[in-house]
Order: sequence, then structure tokens, then C-alpha cells
Amino acid sequence: MTQRILKSQVVMKQVFLFVLVFVLLLSFGSACKKDKKPLLPPVTVDTTTSVIDTSIKQLFDSTPVIVWIEAAANFSRLGTAEKMSSVFQKLADMGAKGVVLDVKGIPGLVSYNSSIATPLKTWNGYTQNADFDYLQNAITEARKKGLKVFVSMSVFAEGFNYYGAKTGKVFSDPAFADIQSQVITVSGDVKKITDVYNYGLLNPLQPVAQSYEISLIKEVVSKYNFDGFVLDYCRFYDICADFSDYTLNKFKTWAGLSSVSTTDIVKSWKTSYGAVVPDVTGTQYKKWLEFRSQTIYDFVSKARNEVKAIKPEMAFCSYSGAWYDSYYYVGVNWASKNYDPSADYSWASSTYKNTGYAELLDMFMTGNYTSVLNGAGWWTVQGQLTGAKTILKNANIQYGSVDIGNTTWNNLQNLKDAIRMIKTQAKGIMLFDLVHIDDPSANQFGKQLYSDIQEVIK
Repeated sequence: MTQRILKSQVVMKQVFLFVLVFVLLLSFGSACKKDKKPLLPPVTVDTTTSVIDTSIKQLFDSTPVIVWIEAAANFSRLGTAEKMSSVFQKLADMGAKGVVLDVKGIPGLVSYNSSIATPLKTWNGYTQNADFDYLQNAITEARKKGLKVFVSMSVFAEGFNYYGAKTGKVFSDPAFADIQSQVITVSGDVKKITDVYNYGLLNPLQPVAQSYEISLIKEVVSKYNFDGFVLDYCRFYDICADFSDYTLNKFKTWAGLSSVSTTDIVKSWKTSYGAVVPDVTGTQYKKWLEFRSQTIYDFVSKARNEVKAIKPEMAFCSYSGAWYDSYYYVGVNWASKNYDPSADYSWASSTYKNTGYAELLDMFMTGNYTSVLNGAGWWTVQGQLTGAKTILKNANIQYGSVDIGNTTWNNLQNLKDAIRMIKTQAKGIMLFDLVHIDDPSANQFGKQLYSDIQEVIK
């Protein structure tokens, strides 16, 4: 792992990578024990006609290549309008047609003029001018280069403990400390997430958490003119969350139970690849998974309605990992409601399919974060693309993505082939992240990658 972690100036990308690798490893461990048959993606690709609005289709027809721009990792790189102009010109020359601007990272600080949240103005020794509106300047400069603009938020993330430096509302606001996610340990004890991990994620079920995150989404959509909004970290922390009394009581009511305990859900836990995962599941485990997924579905539905009420023409999008067979660990069912996972996976109830939120999205990005290109299964790029097409059933516009700087590539050609495969087989591709393209120290090849990527996408 250590050789894949980026330097201190891109610590927030480290956060993303840790969670990504964490889930990747978990899926390997869980996939070999849950079903007798291999956990392969379904192979029948649905050809149902999409109901996506024509203007939304046209938007993505003109935006086949999008570059993700994480806020902290690129904080000084895009710290002035002049710097933005220079970098965005390089992206346009490379062949990119759009950018995803991350405006709220794990600590919950925001990169726009907000009357609600604390702004991100200083990072790793660099301070932006007090009157510099990062998001507005980025929109202005991107438009000049012909780039479409999407805005993303790490929805339920409100704190980060970086080697003792604690940032975010879960540390500074008692009200948010009280609604942070509560995780179960391998011994069965339930603790606040910040007492165990470095991530201050909120409990997605808490009304205060939902209303606060919705207020930020409404604020940025109302104040700025961009093309699409993207949900990120719109999920539970992991399978060990959330086991608070509040969530257990809500589950009891939802499931129509007279009582419920943590052991009714999972009888015992174990550590796998450093993570707390179920060892022996309980009688309510499947219903618990459905309940968590329903929680996320309901929030995504609410967020979509709020965005569309303000700007009906705005694309409503989301990012999730492509490994569907284990993504239920974070409470997300990104499939179509017309796909029944219980036919393929033993962890899904017969009604789990009702929590699929694909139809709520205009565009959906899967993280195809592996260097293995060919072969069946959820751990090859080909398998992920085929599987995603099958379970999405054309409910939305599907993009794939590559993690340029944190995937261990066999060589540069391997990266190019992955980009080519995704761009050819999906509607479009998202390149993660600008820092990996622009900073030679942030990728394994030791050079800027603009010309190499241009060779593939143009």
C-alpha cells in the first residue's frame, strides 16, 4: 500500500484511495465465501430504451471524456484564475470535454462561497486570496476552453483526523458529533466512528445529517451555473456502520420487529484485510442490508427532487465503485429496479431490488479501478463494463473511469488500453484525477500524461 500512497500535498486523494482499496480487498475476501457459485456479473445485456431527457443525452454526447479534479490535491495548482486557465487549456488540448469539480471533500470544507459551510482557504501551506471564489473562477475558465462543468460533493463526510489534526464539523460542532456514524468493532462494541477511524462520516439516516447535506446541495445548485451535480460518498462508511441505538430503533420499526439486537443482524465479527466484517450473520441480516440500501435510495431521491426543482435541465449524477457484488457493504444499490440481485447473490433479499436507484440518475460513473482488462468477473475492466450494462438496464447514461495514479499498471500501454476499452464500451470515461495527469510525482510513470492520454482519446 505505501508505495501507492501519494505525497502530503494530495492527502485528500489518500483518503479516497484508502477507502477504495479497503473495499476492493473486502470484496476479494467476501466473494470467496458467500456463494457456492462464483460471483460473476450477469451476462445478458438489457436493451431497454432509456427515458433520459433529450437535452441530457445531448450534454453527454458532447462530453465523452471528463477529468475529475479533487479540491485539496489540486488546491495550489488551481489557486488563481491564471493557473486555472493554463491547466484547463492543457486539458482541452488533451481532448477532455468536461471537468468534475470537487467542492466538498472528506473534512466537509467547501470550495465555493457558502453561507452555510466553512470554506477551504488554506491547504498544505498554500492560501488562496480571501476574495477568490474557486468554483466560480473554475466555471468561468472552463467555459472559455469549451469544457462542460460538473460539481461533486462528498455528501455524508464531515470530518477528517490527519495525524492528530482534526478538521470538520464532527469535531467542532457537538450537534454533528452526536450524529456521526457509530461503528461496531470485532468484539461487538459500538463506538463513534472518530474513536476508531480517521473519517468523520455522518449517519445517513439522521434527519439533521440529511437536511444539512441537502441544504449544501441546494445552495451550490442555486448559486452557480454548471451542467451537472455529482453525488460522492453518498453512503454508509462500511458494513460495520451504523449500529447506533437510533438506527437500530428505526430498523426495528421499518422491519416490523418487536425487538432487535446487533446479534440479530450479525452474530459475530472478524477482521479481514484490516477491516471489520461479518463472520456469522444473523436472522435479520438480509433485511438489514435492504434497510440500509433503502436509506440511501430515499436520500438520493430527495436530492434529485431538490436539484430538479431548482434547475430541471441540470444533469443529476453519481459515482460508485464498479464492484457491485460487494458494494452493498456501504449500503448502496446502484442497479436498476428491474434487476433482481437475489437471483445471483445470496446476500440479497427478494425485495432488495426495490432499493435500486439507477432510475434516479441521469448519468452514473463506475470506478473501474483495476489494471486487469480482460476476463469475466467483477474484477476485470471487461467484466465490470459488461456487468454494469446488464444490471443498469439502460436506466441512465453509464460512464466508466480509471484511477490513473493509484492503480498499479503493468506499464503505460496498460493504462492506455484501459482508457481505450472504457471509452469504447461505455458512453464516456472519467479520468481520476487531474493531479495524476499534471504532477509527475503523482503517477508511477514520473511524467505529465497529457500527451499520452491525448494519443488515446483523440
